[in-house]
Amino acid sequence: MLCIMAFNAKAQSFVRGADISWCTEMESNGVHFYNAKGEQRDIFALMKELGMTAIRLRVWVDPDGYGYGPWCDKADVLAKAKRAKNEGLDVMIDFHYSDTFADPANQNVPNAWKDMTTDEVKQALANHTTEVLQALKEEGVTPKWVQVGNETNSGMVFPFGKIDWAKTGTARFTDYVGLSNAGYDAVKSIFPDAYVIIHLGGADKAQWFFPDFKAAGGKFDMIGLSHYPTASEWNSTSSDATYSNINAAKYVQQAISQFGVPVMICETGFDVSKPNLGQKVMIDLFNRMKAISQCAGIFYWEPETNGVWKPAYYEKSDWNAYGMGAFTADGRPTKALDAFGGKTVADESQYPAYLNVYDKSGQNILAVLHPVEGKDGIYAGQLNATESWLNFKVVDSENNIWYGSDPSDKTKLSSASDQWNLWIDGSKTGVYDITVDLVNMNWTHVYNETATAGIVAPLSESTSHAQWFDLSGREITAPVKGQLYIVKQGAKVEKRIE
Repeated sequence: MLCIMAFNAKAQSFVRGADISWCTEMESNGVHFYNAKGEQRDIFALMKELGMTAIRLRVWVDPDGYGYGPWCDKADVLAKAKRAKNEGLDVMIDFHYSDTFADPANQNVPNAWKDMTTDEVKQALANHTTEVLQALKEEGVTPKWVQVGNETNSGMVFPFGKIDWAKTGTARFTDYVGLSNAGYDAVKSIFPDAYVIIHLGGADKAQWFFPDFKAAGGKFDMIGLSHYPTASEWNSTSSDATYSNINAAKYVQQAISQFGVPVMICETGFDVSKPNLGQKVMIDLFNRMKAISQCAGIFYWEPETNGVWKPAYYEKSDWNAYGMGAFTADGRPTKALDAFGGKTVADESQYPAYLNVYDKSGQNILAVLHPVEGKDGIYAGQLNATESWLNFKVVDSENNIWYGSDPSDKTKLSSASDQWNLWIDGSKTGVYDITVDLVNMNWTHVYNETATAGIVAPLSESTSHAQWFDLSGREITAPVKGQLYIVKQGAKVEKRIE
């Protein structure tokens, strides 16, 4: 009860947060970030400019030794946390207790802990928690929230803290609770006022998870949930639509009433290729969650990604790029983040949020065209022509419309099957100012005399965002390994096993 009263006293500000843990790795790859006007910004300053009040950062034990690289270890987290603090942003620390990503299906014990006993792992977990938090404290960073585990639906630090489903009731949770409570106590020993969060993957999971967890002696101050609405279910009223915002709000209210603690949406996101719909979905989610007095806030997971950039580990593992960020290929935020800036009503424009310029192969993005202010349906940007008679296409990725030129008039746009590529009609290389008018279906290009040094293409070597569909044609946001799907990537369509 004391926790609830303390929370209510602070509940005037609904938390608007982002997990941008990838940012330092992206920066090391030469990625830059810009505001909607195209002005370069530090990513933490940009998050604040967009309306964020808090930053979430994941912690891994030894990612470099695992083979991922020196990202999200103690030193990297410390550097990012200090940048957040310097921008006046609150900080959430998310302990995965692994050397890599932890989620409901993957809670891999850190390599350094593999040969320990259960008691030794418990002590190692407490020591790791204390060490990271003490380092933050010494730098003047005070986390407001700390997650003890990430999406621990099945437990943590397998096999030591795995929930034993062969048992019944609280006995299932004994090993997991022992480790979780070791983390809780370690947090309180350094930051007694921090909210300790137990985080589950799925907004509907708290009702079955927490009765036994709590009865087994599990400690927590706040419930964290992941909720990733889908294009097909986000506004569904069906009771079994687990990706529905309507149902997510119901689940959050039920968890608050049942367990007497506040609830945070620690992770959300939406298809990066659909920013207009993403804006509508996120505004709807905010409106519903803000109406619940004990809902603490919402964090967007890795909004700074664009559906194309991949960590080096993803490249060598042949994994797809993360597809639920909220930035364009040229590093600008999309409309999907408008809710975090306080927007409460979605736009109803019939036109896409931006247009991509693809090379003639349909695989690489050469430029991004942004809306001209005050002129709905008109887009402008700069294209670096690195070859004579450059051929390209303009693409509305959100609606999967590929524009070329009308065979009867190269200045007229066409999406018909007999379209030609658009092209720069000359041998002069350099920067061209491109304007596309979707109202009158035409386009123009003008050589830019003041930018003859050229500009950097948003992506030098990457494929476009991949869309996954099951064999019935339904779009899938989370492909399951081992299953067969239809994958559309740029102009290419193929069957692929994830």
